[in-house]
Amino acid sequence: MIRRSTIVLLICASVTLSTHSCALFVAPTRSSDETMTLELAVFPQRVSVLDTTSTAEVWATVRLGSNPAADSTLVVFATTAGRITASSLTRDGLAVAELRSPGDGRPRRAEIVAQVKTVRDTLDMDFVLFDE
Repeated sequence: MIRRSTIVLLICASVTLSTHSCALFVAPTRSSDETMTLELAVFPQRVSVLDTTSTAEVWATVRLGSNPAADSTLVVFATTAGRITASSLTRDGLAVAELRSPGDGRPRRAEIVAQVKTVRDTLDMDFVLFDE
């Protein structure tokens, strides 16, 4: 039996040979991963960029079908601005990370990425000057 990941690699190799480019993506490796979902939320949605002590909580809700994921499921986080908790474990399907302002005074939009097993979600949030 040919695994789904092998098929993806063969298609990617074929596309690469014909177009010289290929997008990399993560495909589920087990059927249980296909029913796993990940949803991100951030509170508050805007954080001051002036102070490195300004923070937001990033909530990752992980479900397996309609049920919360098992406790201690690992969720990994990354961001394009500021600093974020590298990883967190779920409890009742929820993993929480802290996002800290870069404190450099440069307002911008940050992308937050979270991944659990082969499922990934992204969310944008703003670092702002509260004097605006």
